[in-house]
Amino acid sequence: MPQDSTSTDYSSHLQAGNALVAQAQKLATQDFAQARSLWQAAGKEFYLAHKADMNQAEAAFRLAQAWMAEAHALQKEDNSNALVMWANAAAQCELAFDLSPEDGRIAMTAASCHHFAGQTDAAKAWQQIGKQLLPTPEQQPGQDA
Repeated sequence: MPQDSTSTDYSSHLQAGNALVAQAQKLATQDFAQARSLWQAAGKEFYLAHKADMNQAEAAFRLAQAWMAEAHALQKEDNSNALVMWANAAAQCELAFDLSPEDGRIAMTAASCHHFAGQTDAAKAWQQIGKQLLPTPEQQPGQDA
């Protein structure tokens, strides 16, 4: 029975976070402060989803994305904490990658976060990992070989 509760908690928090992100994206161009507040609330939901099921890469990655949104907001304000948030997002991407080590999208996102955090060597390393995992144009579905 506890497994069902965990699964329900995970799903409900993940869905709530996704809904908040959708609202934030709609508001971002008109009311950035309100959008930022929604992104922060989404981050809390993704954190709770990740906490509910620590083995799910998607919640871990969505939390990293929420932190990326916060880092970007801080960067736009020239806030010195932006670098810390980019580093936190990079670390969270790495955690998500540990849960899904075949996901090149997560690796490339980690590379971007490290880049914005000013961690050039880590950014290059994660970019190389991502390039190895992402399909080449010849491997894309729907392409003739």
